[in-house]
Amino acid sequence: MTYKAFQSQFQKALDPKHAEKHPLIIIKGSSDFMLNLSFQSLRDLWLASAWSIERSEGVAFNAERFLQATSTRSMFEPKQITVVTQAFSSPDLFDCIKALESVRSIQPSLVLLHSGEIPQKFAKELTRLAAFVLSCDEPAPWETKDFLLDRCKAHRLELAADAQAIFLDAVGADLSKLENEVRKLTLIFAGKQGRLSAEEVKPHLDFLREDNAFKVDQLLCQEAYPQAMLLLKNLLDRGESSLGALAILSMHCRKALQIQAGMKLGQTPADLSRELRLPAQVVQHYLPYIRKKSANVFQRALNLCHEADRRLKSVRHGEEIWLQRIVWELMS
Repeated sequence: MTYKAFQSQFQKALDPKHAEKHPLIIIKGSSDFMLNLSFQSLRDLWLASAWSIERSEGVAFNAERFLQATSTRSMFEPKQITVVTQAFSSPDLFDCIKALESVRSIQPSLVLLHSGEIPQKFAKELTRLAAFVLSCDEPAPWETKDFLLDRCKAHRLELAADAQAIFLDAVGADLSKLENEVRKLTLIFAGKQGRLSAEEVKPHLDFLREDNAFKVDQLLCQEAYPQAMLLLKNLLDRGESSLGALAILSMHCRKALQIQAGMKLGQTPADLSRELRLPAQVVQHYLPYIRKKSANVFQRALNLCHEADRRLKSVRHGEEIWLQRIVWELMS
């Protein structure tokens, strides 16, 4: 499903009376972030519309629970939506759905959440019942801007075209980071009227894109210090945040110190990967590098990162000199 198709379906689901018109709702998709974000928005809407919400795990949702969730209730009871997570793992759900003549047999409303695609045997029955399906998939790279504009609208934040461009260039296509940064800007500019310009937004985007961070880290592990410094300088020249560059260097030093300490304790690379929550190939990439250096080198460089961070937060000049000092320290 395209992001535009998702937007169309999601707008229908935002109708306050939608859950009454469509008593069987399926929220599924390949993106857990999109699925959770969509469900949270709809849950808030339902609660604001005086629905009560009851949750159940799919594995525990048997035929008896299905009957309780879908039986007509007294008009004096609050309207209730039953939400079933990982719904298609229910042992009885298929037989219960197959037995339904129409969705009107469900009163008042049943919502099935599922991370992934609908199993084929369920898909046929859900089509027969004309269930409402909201597919929450990752937007394609060229649709990321549409996602950004949606999240800005949800948070009542307006970005000018140049601010949108610099925001996407800094953050990339990671949806979780996009959401977090939009929330951050909303707090920073609370109460401000009108669109935010690139000039206003830029100082608050204090991190670099993940691919740039990985490349700097990789060059340092290869002891390609001139190339690492040149990449950092190029990033500064094109307007990237010096604090973001510092964050890469300080993270590099911390990872080196943690891996060194773990190796001294006899931990295996697999142990370190699990404990530090790093991909196994990243740990392997660090091993030849850290064996050549004393922990004091990384600690001194990390101390310089902290000092530079304090100085540059108060006076934004001399960024390149600070970065050079830290890289030179790693060379020693």
